[in-house]
Amino acid sequence: MEYLIDHKDYDEKVVVLHPDLGRGDIEVIGDVPIMIPKKPPRSKILFHNKKKREQRWSRLEFPEAVLKLGSQDAWDEQPKAFKDRYVQYIREEFRRRKEGVWFYNNGVPTYITGGHYMLLQWGKVDGPTPQYLRYQRELQIHWLACVRDERCYGQNYAKCRRSGFTVLSSSDMLDDATSVRDMLCGIQSKTGNDAQKNVFMKKVIPIFRGWPWFFKPIQDGTTNPRVELAFREPATKITKNNKVSTVDSGLNTVIDWRNTTNNAYDGDFLYRFFIDEAGKWIKPNDINEAWLIQRTCLERGVEIVGKARMGSTVNPMDQGGKEYKKIWYNSDPKKRNANGRTVSGLYKLFMPAYESLQGFFDVYGNPIVEDPEKPVLCIDGKTRTIGAKTHLMNERKSLEHDPAELNEKIRQFPFEEDEAFRDSIEGSMFNVGKIYEQINYNRELFPSPVIQGNFIWKEKDKEVIWSPDPNGRFRICWLPPAHMTNQLSRNRQGKRVAPNGHIGVGGVDSYDIDATVDNRGSKGTLHLYKKFSMDGVSNMFILEYAARPPLAKIFYEDVLMAAFYYGFPLLIENNKYGIARHFEERGYDGYLMERPKFLEAKHARKTTRTKGIPSNSQDVITAHAHAIEAYIHHHVGRDVETDEVGSMYFDRTLEDWIGFKIDKRTKFDLSISSGLALLAAQDQTKVRDDSKLKGAKFLRRHKPIRRI
Repeated sequence: MEYLIDHKDYDEKVVVLHPDLGRGDIEVIGDVPIMIPKKPPRSKILFHNKKKREQRWSRLEFPEAVLKLGSQDAWDEQPKAFKDRYVQYIREEFRRRKEGVWFYNNGVPTYITGGHYMLLQWGKVDGPTPQYLRYQRELQIHWLACVRDERCYGQNYAKCRRSGFTVLSSSDMLDDATSVRDMLCGIQSKTGNDAQKNVFMKKVIPIFRGWPWFFKPIQDGTTNPRVELAFREPATKITKNNKVSTVDSGLNTVIDWRNTTNNAYDGDFLYRFFIDEAGKWIKPNDINEAWLIQRTCLERGVEIVGKARMGSTVNPMDQGGKEYKKIWYNSDPKKRNANGRTVSGLYKLFMPAYESLQGFFDVYGNPIVEDPEKPVLCIDGKTRTIGAKTHLMNERKSLEHDPAELNEKIRQFPFEEDEAFRDSIEGSMFNVGKIYEQINYNRELFPSPVIQGNFIWKEKDKEVIWSPDPNGRFRICWLPPAHMTNQLSRNRQGKRVAPNGHIGVGGVDSYDIDATVDNRGSKGTLHLYKKFSMDGVSNMFILEYAARPPLAKIFYEDVLMAAFYYGFPLLIENNKYGIARHFEERGYDGYLMERPKFLEAKHARKTTRTKGIPSNSQDVITAHAHAIEAYIHHHVGRDVETDEVGSMYFDRTLEDWIGFKIDKRTKFDLSISSGLALLAAQDQTKVRDDSKLKGAKFLRRHKPIRRI
């Protein structure tokens, strides 16, 4: 069947869930356009014969006489009249399982997938009976689209707490495993114990037990397995009278769990792979490395045959969050390679906590997001007078006195995907509360003050131009007036020097080794900073660059073009001297600052390598951290006296500051370059432009003679 089609209203290909059921409406979920089946006639939609206000999901009645049989053998023994009476019911259940179901929900025709139907109709787990919730419908439709899309390895869901993702995924794994032969379906979680007890034994096994007998294939082993659920013919003992084994009539499909290691399934072929709590893998386990290894278990040649389902609330960055975050941002369906795949192969999906918060769903399973005009009866029988968003905001406001707890609450119940990846502020060097105030403020700005693009030589060494590009390596929020740009200034020795050092400066965190094949390693970063002035833009970062081009010289030339365009001098670390050599070779070493006077060590001997500052000096390391700390205090977040918010618009740098650790500072490239720019701004040494002194006359001064 053709599951991917072109559509005039969408740039992306549309994923068709069931091509044989007609073309219905298109829903965009997680930036993936998905076509659901064509709506059937009213008489074929469940609950059509009820009044509108009574139309809501409820479990369908089933014939007790059939379910009491308990097995296929018992069914086979029934008289023909009995089987004729109920065979159509069983066939209809199989059809619903395969194609999905339409039902009226308060007058609205609503489609749910077959896997979703299986959980709602037959799923039994600890706690209340599963109920229809709208966000779970979208989650299930997105998952089925990932299964249908030949370019996709599966779903990656960043979630809030208690969203039911594990139950949904366990039910779907059972549904898929019992529909195929000779396959392996695997489970991993943050620990092996969690995979076994919280997923396999508390979710998979109880759901399977709750199924009617006609959905259950032949099972090997005990009724309460602890390691694997095997759908195969039980082994028979070879005896004197039975020396030949019988033909296996089972599916020979297995669901198992394995310990949390990076290569637990390496070498196996997986039909389905459920990775629960993927954002909580603790070193030495690495979810990013594990996914790179184990995604190959879903392939046969160049084709993606198996599918993975990954999801999690996200731990702090140093407790597994960083590795999961990398997979997440590599799972953007809007960013595909030439083969049409995302970098990770997965499709990411995020839903705000206020759309999936337990206790805030009306009787129709719709989220109560905003405050209702009148009290609303909820699906749990309680009445709500406020919406989920107000409830969560009240929780946040009550924790404003405790930034650490507030940050944790936001991370566990995020409104935006960036909030889901907030780092812990325990042990943070800087005022994370102010940083997050700034990030939240930046998110609300429209249009964004930050523009991406690249700098390009229009005429080499004479004119650089700015070229906007949504995929550009530079991000800027201020361009100087034309009379300030591309100024050529030389000193008395004829060397080019930066003419606008009194206006602004820059900091560079460089690298000397060309990019590796998989593009690992630190990025080259650059920040330009405008000093205090009376003409508006002041004490503000105006440019951010973070990239690792395939050749280090491309990075060096990028930095050179930006410095030439703005006319700002740059402060570098002198342990990475490749960029200094590049500037020297190009005749621009006059744009590189020497060590600021206030950071010069007493009685230190000057060497020929005077450009920049040493990165291993304790005085420099301390001054660097203090410079960022002071800037955050004065210019980031909301000012309590003026109630104005700072103008630090580069969120990547703000996020880098959050995680900054002074004992691991080399991992924070953006923090290094931004701190160097701030140190450069503190240097009071003026850059002298000797070209302006031509023709000036000087009087030689002598010290007065001291008379005795």
